[in-house]
Formats: sequence, C-alpha cells, structure tokens
Amino acid sequence: MKNILIIVAHPKEDSFSFAMANRYKEVTEENGSKVEILDLYRDKHQQGFLTYTDANEMAVTKQMLYYQEKIANADELVFVFPYWWGSMPAILKNFLDWNLTRGFAFEYVNSRPKGLLQGKSVKIFTTTGAPYFIYMLTGANRRLKNMFKSQIVEFCGMKLTECNIFGGVDTSAKKTAAILSKIK
Repeated sequence: MKNILIIVAHPKEDSFSFAMANRYKEVTEENGSKVEILDLYRDKHQQGFLTYTDANEMAVTKQMLYYQEKIANADELVFVFPYWWGSMPAILKNFLDWNLTRGFAFEYVNSRPKGLLQGKSVKIFTTTGAPYFIYMLTGANRRLKNMFKSQIVEFCGMKLTECNIFGGVDTSAKKTAAILSKIK
C-alpha cells in the first residue's frame, strides 16, 4: 500500500484543481493506496509567509513539523495547482520554502547538495487557461517542468514521475471531462 499526499493550491474549493485531486484520490484508493488531500488555502495548520533572520538558523515551528511529518510519511507527493503567471501560486511556493528545509529535505556535503527525501515520487497536475500549444511554443511548459524537476524534486532526492500540464482549460464540461478521464 502506498501513502499518497495530494497538495492542492487553489483558492476555490469547487475548482477544477480540486476535481483533478479528487479524481486522482479516487483512482489510487481503488488500487489500495492510502490518500490524503492537503488544501493549502484552508488547512488549519496554514503557514504565514516565510520570514527569517538567518536561513541557517531558522526556528522550527509546530506547523513545519506537522507538514514535514506528512511529507516524510508519503511515498508519493502530488502537486495540483493552476499555472499562474508562469509558475505555481504563491501559497505553494511558500509551502515549499517553509517545509523543504535544510536538514529535512536536503543537506550539503562537501559544498554539494544531497537530497534527503530518497525513494519518494512526485507527480504534477496543473492547468492553464491558454491553449497548450501557446505554452509549448514559448517554452513555458518546459520551464515549469524543469524547474520542478531539477530545482525542487531532484534537489531533495525525489523522482518526478509525471508532469501533466493541461492547457485551454475553461469550465466547459467537454474539456474538463476529457482531462479527468486521463487521470489514472
């Protein structure tokens, strides 16, 4: 049995991001996995924007310990978010800044980073309002995938197994139903 942590970063509960998260939860639970959805906008352990005086001496908070335990217990992390302004929503970036910390997610050995979250896989499900080909032509899709893969996932010792970028998403039932049917 796999432990899966789905991290959703969308301010609207009835968003398509949540529809994708719930679909993935349903499919993976049918396959015997234990799944938890973490709603960054409504979670009671929500973290304010990261501030510190010294990055090497950050105080550990109870919220940080809570989220790090969830990450540590997960075999798979799934990030679900809208692709806004060429990146992830600020609340997701803040979550990563707070919780993928030195000593938990990585360390430096001989001035080189070493990921500490070995054995974990990562999947991404994100949507754009513009057609997929626009992001493909401009390189935005490649930039998002490479940023997640090399600067977050692999840096922390994990493996990116899927990066799903669904373009041209609006509220039409035809488009969203087709996307949900692809989530397996």
